[in-house]
Amino acid sequence: MYDLIVAGAGPAGSTAARAAALQGLDALILEKETFPRYKPCGGALSRRAASLLDFPLPGDICERTITGARVHFRDLVLERHTGYNLITLIDRSRFDHLLLQKAKEAGAGLMTQKVMDFQEKDDQVSVKTKDGIYQCKFLVIASGCQDGLKNRVLGPDGKESMGVCLVAEIEEDDRRIKERLAGTLDIHFGVAEGGYGWIFPHRGYYSVGIGGLSSRLRHPRRAMLQFLKKNGFSEGQKLHGHLIPQGGNNRRTALGRVLLAGDAAGFVDAFTGEGICYALSSGQIAGRVIGEVPAPEVALAYQKRCKKDFGEELRYALFFSKMMHSYPEIFLRILACQEEVLDRYIEIAAARMSYKDFMRWLVPRLPISLLRTL
Repeated sequence: MYDLIVAGAGPAGSTAARAAALQGLDALILEKETFPRYKPCGGALSRRAASLLDFPLPGDICERTITGARVHFRDLVLERHTGYNLITLIDRSRFDHLLLQKAKEAGAGLMTQKVMDFQEKDDQVSVKTKDGIYQCKFLVIASGCQDGLKNRVLGPDGKESMGVCLVAEIEEDDRRIKERLAGTLDIHFGVAEGGYGWIFPHRGYYSVGIGGLSSRLRHPRRAMLQFLKKNGFSEGQKLHGHLIPQGGNNRRTALGRVLLAGDAAGFVDAFTGEGICYALSSGQIAGRVIGEVPAPEVALAYQKRCKKDFGEELRYALFFSKMMHSYPEIFLRILACQEEVLDRYIEIAAARMSYKDFMRWLVPRLPISLLRTL
């Protein structure tokens, strides 16, 4: 009988297991893949996410320090730099492996098995894999938004609350990467319906991708190939696709003795698609609340703490995203041609401003004709 079983060894799962193990709880991670495993991702670790770690990141994980952003919309291009670290671009495969190692060092167990099903009964949860059945007091599902396990708690997400993303990793000489971007994120609005395209300068390669709302981005592969061609990359790249939940929507993230964390719970910035920060935060909360709160109160306490710590931020990110997608011409031109607006938005990534404060600053500066329609 384990105190906690975690399905999935991504950032949310490993962090939950570590937080529980550090309290002396008997935690087991069940993960279908062998780590380190390849993880296609933009690999942007925000300052807010980095602040949640209580250990330094090795140099082989941190690939580039980002101090500014170059924003494109149609014929407009605006570049701004801060002079301080905004984001660290990381190797996601090594980062995730490090988090898993930290969980094991804290005392969490690991088995390479995929969770197929679970059944809650009385004061325990039975967790089924192809190799057997495991018993636990609590189950944390952190296996991503595409794993059907989460639907047992929150039900299936509709297209209107899901995003789709395509990404390619394109090798390049570091000298050329530095000449093109160096410490700059290259963001392209207007290339994907309800989203954007990006070029991130990693160590020895670019992460190039597009992301948008699945209900609006009807032909993601076509949009991605056009984006690659327009920016001087070969269209013959290996593409990796995945779904991204749109955070800020009202979802049930815990039921009985089962908690959802990270992408499985829909904890993702609806505008940028950034989820590492909320995976780390929700994982920490899940692991801690199981050891701190009486069993009947765990589900409610988990949801309340997530709401308190980052729920408002996700709601405001969703509000901002909906405004941008409803009036893209107006909002994207404002973001791409007004230095002060971009400077303020950049401060969100730097954890110097919340979405709530940004929206309170922005709304009085919007055209009166637009405000009447909001």
